Amino acid sequence: MNTETAKARIRKLRNLMRKNEIDALLVTHPQNVTYLTGFLGEDSWLLVGRQVCLVTDSRYTEQARGECVGCKIIERIDPLAQTVRQVLDKWKHRKTNTMGIESSCTFQTHKIIRKALKSKLLIVDNMVESLRQTKDDTETRILQKAARTAWRALAHTTAHILPGITESELTGVLEYQMRRLGMSPGFPTIICFGPNGSRNHHQPGSRKLRKKDTILIDFGVRYQGYISDTTRSFSYGKPSKEYEKAYYAVLKAQHAAIAEIRHGVELKQIDAVARETIATEGFEPYGHGTGHGLGLQVHEDPYLAKKAKGKLQAGQVVTVEPGIYIPGKFGIRIEDDVLVTKTGCKVLSEDKEFGFSRKTLPVLG
Repeated sequence: MNTETAKARIRKLRNLMRKNEIDALLVTHPQNVTYLTGFLGEDSWLLVGRQVCLVTDSRYTEQARGECVGCKIIERIDPLAQTVRQVLDKWKHRKTNTMGIESSCTFQTHKIIRKALKSKLLIVDNMVESLRQTKDDTETRILQKAARTAWRALAHTTAHILPGITESELTGVLEYQMRRLGMSPGFPTIICFGPNGSRNHHQPGSRKLRKKDTILIDFGVRYQGYISDTTRSFSYGKPSKEYEKAYYAVLKAQHAAIAEIRHGVELKQIDAVARETIATEGFEPYGHGTGHGLGLQVHEDPYLAKKAKGKLQAGQVVTVEPGIYIPGKFGIRIEDDVLVTKTGCKVLSEDKEFGFSRKTLPVLG
């Protein structure tokens, strides 16, 4: 992150603080700290008031000095809450009447801070997160690079997809390829063979790949703090007629949903289009949402779901991931990362180069 980006983000945050009559804000959510400073470490809080101060400890001081822009680094010796109190005392020539603290902090943290501070304490919900929803050009480029690296990792993994390999072993191969390419898994990889695919968040186990089997891989990488999230479903050997029909129903639903994405469209409309397409094809609609926001967290606002409120905004990045799950048989999910624009959208996770396209059913073996 460059200095101008950091300043612009802090400026927007201060505008929100003024509207809510908050003199200082304590940012405790790790991804919010990253968004405002570029810092990727842990156990550190950001205090935004008359100054911007990152409170950290000796484990992260050197890292913070190398990563942070636009803020003062304070190496603490005392507990975090006490150090924040000390910083506020140094600002006493400008009164801090109301102190905001993020609602994501734990009850115990809130209790400690309330006891340590003299100011009125106000719980703040979704203030920094609301800024994070709209991605700038740098953020979208990072997310696109993360997705492309994920596809490269999968491309290097396909040679290992052979009968006899277990879900757990294949997960290890794929995550090794991510690290070999200079990135790390963005979340625990989901790899399912056969009937395990009907479990939306199956944990890879000892089930071995068989001839004429089905495969579902939900994976992503973390790059500069940002996370890609994509899913592909495969057939190993010739697929059954039922699997093939279900696959193209999911594919049709995803295409229909993506075609609807643009600035100003209601979130629930995207969800409805995907579900209606699957129902029209004769299958039971899936139970999970059609998609979610993506960025410094793998799941963040906005959400594409039945009861979602609000509309898509240009600059948001969302996943689109309809599915069909038939217990005892198979599960199919196709997921991509999509940037919302004023006039439409752009698929950031396009995979033409690596052969995992959204046009035909991928058959291995």
